[in-house]
Amino acid sequence: MQSHARASLVAAAMAVAFAGVAPHAQDTNLKEVLRKVGLGLGILRGVQEEDSLMTVEYWGTGTMRDVGPKTVGPPVQIKSYYAAVAYDFPGMRLDVTRAGGAAPPREIQVVSGRFAWNEIDKIGGGLPGWGSAVPVMDAVTDRLLRLWTTPFGVYKAAVAAGEKTKVAMKGGAVVLTFPFTNSPQPEQTANLVVGELNGAPVTVTLNAEYRPERVDVRHRDRVITTTYSEYGDLNEKDYKADVFFPARIVQTVDGQTVLDLTIQKTNTYNPYVIVPVPESVEKAAAR
Repeated sequence: MQSHARASLVAAAMAVAFAGVAPHAQDTNLKEVLRKVGLGLGILRGVQEEDSLMTVEYWGTGTMRDVGPKTVGPPVQIKSYYAAVAYDFPGMRLDVTRAGGAAPPREIQVVSGRFAWNEIDKIGGGLPGWGSAVPVMDAVTDRLLRLWTTPFGVYKAAVAAGEKTKVAMKGGAVVLTFPFTNSPQPEQTANLVVGELNGAPVTVTLNAEYRPERVDVRHRDRVITTTYSEYGDLNEKDYKADVFFPARIVQTVDGQTVLDLTIQKTNTYNPYVIVPVPESVEKAAAR
C-alpha cells in the first residue's frame, strides 16, 4: 500500500509538471527534454529525480518473423511472449512460444553483456544441473539492439551518450539523435554495453507526453524502426506503479514488419532478473 501511495504521489507531481506542456519550437533544451522523457515514462523518482528502473518484465502476444542477414522469414503467430530485461548487466531473456505447430515451438533467447545463447527447454538452461545451453554468439548485437531500443533502454542510452545527444524539432515533434556508445557516464546507473552497435546512429521521436514513439537505428546497412503506442500503467490492477509502457509494439526492418506485439501486462517494480553466463558459453566464445 505504501508503494502504491508513493506512486500515486509521483503521478500527481507528473500531472502538475506536464500541465499545459506540449512540444513547441523552443523545446530544445537537452537536459530538460531528457528530464521530461524520464518523467513521462515514470522512472524518475525521489527528490533528486533519479532513474529508479533497473529491471522490467513484460508479457504479450502477436506475430514475428525471423530476420536473417539478407532475408526475412514468414510471419509466425506468437502464443506467448515473455521478456525480462536487466539494464545494469545488461541482460535480457526472451521466452517465445509459437502457435500453430511452428518450429521450434518454444525458444528462450538470452543475452548478457557480450555473450548470447539459447536456453534449452527451460529458463536457466546451461547452469550446473539445470539443462543445457547453446551458444549463439553471432546474435549478441541483434539482442542488445532489442534491449537498448525498448522505451526505457533508449532513454538510458540517450543519457549515456552525454553531449553527443542532440535535440531538435521536426514536424512539430521533439526528436533526439545520438550514437549508441560503449562509454558509460559516471552518473549513469546502467552499465551501457552495446558491443558492435557502438557508433550506430539512433533517432528517437517523442510523443506529446515525451515518451518514445518511434526509434530508428541504422546498422549494417539496414534501418530498424520500432514504434510504440498506447502507453499505460500495464501492471496488475492491484500492483500499479505509474510507470508507463506501450501496449503496442511494431518493428520493421527496411520497411518489412518483423514484429507486431500487443503487451498484456508488465512488472515494473524492479523484478529479480538474473542471466548468468553459462560456463559452456564462455568457453565457446573464447575459442
